[in-house]
Amino acid sequence: MPRRSHGVVIVVALMGVTALAMLLPAAVGFTLREHQLARAFLYSSLLLGALTVFVHLANRSGSVVKITTAHPFFYLSFAYVFLPVLMAVPLTEAVPGIRFIDAWFEMLSAFTTTGASVLEGEVTRSLHLWRATVAWGGGLFLMAVAVALLAPLNVGGFELFRSQSGTIGVTPGWVEMHQPTRIDESYDDKVLSRLADQLRVIAPVYVGLTLLLWVALSIAGNPPLVALMLAMSTLSTSGIAPEGALSGLASEMLIACILIFALSRRLWPGAQSMQQMQGPRWRDPELLLAAVILAAILVALVLRASLMSSPMGLGAHLATIWGHVFTSLSFLSTTGFISEVGGGIPGIFAGAAGIVLLGLALLGGGVATTAGGLKLMRVFALAWQARREVSKLVYPDSVGGDGARLRGLRRDGAFSAWLFLMIFIFTLTALTALLTLTGMRMEDSTIFAVAALTTTGPLVQIAGPEVLHWSELGDIGKMILALGMLLGRLELLLLLSVFWRR
Repeated sequence: MPRRSHGVVIVVALMGVTALAMLLPAAVGFTLREHQLARAFLYSSLLLGALTVFVHLANRSGSVVKITTAHPFFYLSFAYVFLPVLMAVPLTEAVPGIRFIDAWFEMLSAFTTTGASVLEGEVTRSLHLWRATVAWGGGLFLMAVAVALLAPLNVGGFELFRSQSGTIGVTPGWVEMHQPTRIDESYDDKVLSRLADQLRVIAPVYVGLTLLLWVALSIAGNPPLVALMLAMSTLSTSGIAPEGALSGLASEMLIACILIFALSRRLWPGAQSMQQMQGPRWRDPELLLAAVILAAILVALVLRASLMSSPMGLGAHLATIWGHVFTSLSFLSTTGFISEVGGGIPGIFAGAAGIVLLGLALLGGGVATTAGGLKLMRVFALAWQARREVSKLVYPDSVGGDGARLRGLRRDGAFSAWLFLMIFIFTLTALTALLTLTGMRMEDSTIFAVAALTTTGPLVQIAGPEVLHWSELGDIGKMILALGMLLGRLELLLLLSVFWRR
């Protein structure tokens, strides 16, 4: 039957939402008497709104042609590349002297929830709000896309959940472990309905948690506008906030409570189709692994504090420990907030110890959340299989129990996780090599590549012996890292499924 691809409908809808979102910084700009900035966003909103209407009418009234089914990687990539072009238009008018490629990079970083900024000098709060708003919308869009588009294709981490129940009792083989990815007319016909269903389920909770955190942070003593930016950045795990926005233990504790939602999709509604939804929540593998990692860091810090001969009091030791734990949780969820209670950048994993945060960002958060990285479920699958292999070395004739769910995870799930790990390492190596060809040092190239691929922009400020800045990159370096952000956000297995349907 002749029909159009739903990719056009998705992009048009995103254009309309972007036009409406520009009204928020415009209103705030007029309130703060930043009239030039407010006019730039208002006029851009009107222009983009008119363009959206024209494109929608042209697409609706145009002739119907028969097309081939498009892979979701193509129109999702187009959305992530094209929308920042539209989002950058008001930025070029509001920021004097900024180049369009820098504005586009800034918006791509926000939309992928990376939080990398090339803006120099004093940035107004209205611009920070626009970056946080774009990142907040990008987080909501990603959570809907993950379940609506990636889950049916058995990629994006969902291959781990399918392996827990899909091949139990069957002789393992290549065909059984890796069924072909189904991208046919039936898949394309259900794209819009699945996206709408997921948005109806996720959006109320996503918006509700944002409003709840906004109110709580305001009560904790933060200015309302700063509290709103912190709430948006926390839910989207982008880490976008004005300098010095984190002020006080109460604010950091509130943010830490919400960051837990980035460690497992099980804490969100609408995830019943995932095979992970079994047993009590406290036994969720991702949450357990995150707790073990944070507990190990806490124990190491307590031992370090007990061996230190400095005259610091108990209160100062507790503040330092909290700062390390909060910052570790933040980077594990690929948010990138740095605790001010623990002393800021100079007092949190300073110098070579920043490699710990780089490792946490590589691990990443939960599957189908706004966090990036390898994802905790893949790490758990590899660790569980390693545990079984070590057990077989001690007891070669032993029979692995664990139940059908964990047997499938450490068999087929570990293979899928290993495949993703290899692709991740090769991609990271390629990005690092390309950056070194631009004249950048190897250490700096690695930090920038990890920050882009894990969508953890603030990582460059603390992972190395010196503070790095995104604004120091050349145009070629920005394009390379923009590609890394795109691949890190859309999951590498989705790109692989374009060429290899298994």
